[in-house]
Amino acid sequence: MRQGLAFALGYLRNPRRVGAIAPASKALAQAILNEVLRAEPEVLIEVGAGTGAITRALLPALGRVERFMVIERDPGFAQLLRRSFPDLEVLNHCATRLDALDIEKHRSVTVVSSLPLLSMTRDETHGCIDAMVALVESHPASRIIQYTYASPHLRPFKDIPVGWRWRRAASIWANLPPATVWTLEQVSHPSFTHNGFH
Repeated sequence: MRQGLAFALGYLRNPRRVGAIAPASKALAQAILNEVLRAEPEVLIEVGAGTGAITRALLPALGRVERFMVIERDPGFAQLLRRSFPDLEVLNHCATRLDALDIEKHRSVTVVSSLPLLSMTRDETHGCIDAMVALVESHPASRIIQYTYASPHLRPFKDIPVGWRWRRAASIWANLPPATVWTLEQVSHPSFTHNGFH
């Protein structure tokens, strides 16, 4: 109940920063956890955690990573997250500051993004994307996991580095609205181009 109320209040404060009409479902959260555990990063960062629906699902990964950071721009959501997850490192920051985090260069990083990229302003979207990409580019074996509510064939964003690609990890129909989980990862295959299409 508290999570649902916080979600509604957050939507009323700034609907452009809340990308869905309800918190993420258990099925979506489980799909994201499965994708995180597929690579078992050393550092796990959740961006745009909101009320913590995905955060809670990611807790089983806590024992497998060296550091678990939660980034949330909304002060009310950040306060809720600190109360709900006192053992986690919760930062009331904007995702545009992601590439400035103090993380050792040799650590692998997985960024789980709940950012509503399609409903944010263009400047906000570009700033967040640039910071996320800069972070994973600077750390070996790193990835971005982004879920979207758009067409299951529409990649989260196209401006990705050469040698990287989007892989569709899961489609979750039991979610309101239906969601797709994507992973941006580095590949060595020469047929991948700058826009991430084969």
